[in-house]
Amino acid sequence: MNDANIAAVEAVLARRSVKHFDEPGPSDAQLEVILRAATTVPDHNELHPWRFVVVSGAERAAFGEALVAAGAERDPDMDEARRTKLRDKAYLAPTLVVIVFSPKPGKVDVWEQEASAAATGYAMTLAAHLLGVGSIWKSAPLRTGAVLAELFSMVDDEQLMGWVNLGTVASPPRARRNPVGPADVTRRLRTGRLEPWPQQSGEPVVSDPAASDPAASGQA
Repeated sequence: MNDANIAAVEAVLARRSVKHFDEPGPSDAQLEVILRAATTVPDHNELHPWRFVVVSGAERAAFGEALVAAGAERDPDMDEARRTKLRDKAYLAPTLVVIVFSPKPGKVDVWEQEASAAATGYAMTLAAHLLGVGSIWKSAPLRTGAVLAELFSMVDDEQLMGWVNLGTVASPPRARRNPVGPADVTRRLRTGRLEPWPQQSGEPVVSDPAASDPAASGQA
């Protein structure tokens, strides 16, 4: 593994989600790269079961009100505190990239198309991190609604999957609450049986910066 490849993997391992943002958001050139990264996700039969809407600046108000309207559709008695919480989601970062799940009819199962759409969010956060842009995947328990559908031109079976907040990092991410390593979640199939993945011993080829530098760690 050459130095460039090691540096690239080190950068991937250092990615953490950011909760607190400042202006400015990413430039159009940076957004172009982030959106290109999203289109590289696994996509069975190249159906492209996703599309994106960039929301920034004053346009965030329309998104916030659409979230409130969707919440009110689900719960007409929703109190003002809940309305404010939904509205405020639109203002947590300078720029948001909304992911619309757009399933296509055919032989590819809907769950697989949805998995592809979800992967675009991670691809965006990873590309943003590599560009020095803070990011975090966000969602709300509201995937449909008349106002949301109108705002994002959602038709047929399209739904709001979530969105990625983007901007300048205002404060370092918090330390990871429950660190997990490969040995915690991985087993190897050998001769028809599952065996533990060994705990790392010795110096790894590529280290996880967060493992040795608490300041580098944060919420996934």
